[in-house]
Amino acid sequence: MKMVDITKERLKDAQNDGYTVLITKFNSDPLYPTWIFDKIANEKIESNKKMLNENYQLCYSIREAINTIDKRPFIGKLQLTN
Repeated sequence: MKMVDITKERLKDAQNDGYTVLITKFNSDPLYPTWIFDKIANEKIESNKKMLNENYQLCYSIREAINTIDKRPFIGKLQLTN
């Protein structure tokens, strides 16, 4: 598994591949988290955010991340599965 920086280009590529959210891995370091892409139906993103927050995980819509990454870059690394 390859670890890379989270960039706007990577977010756009993931969105084009059908991914909808960026999630911190369970038990990752909160000061330097490991992120993964996932595919969750748009109407379920908000309920998924609430469920993940109970386990101290974060979930961002990729669309939201693309719009805000220039102002608020992500800390940590993205884990690529391929």
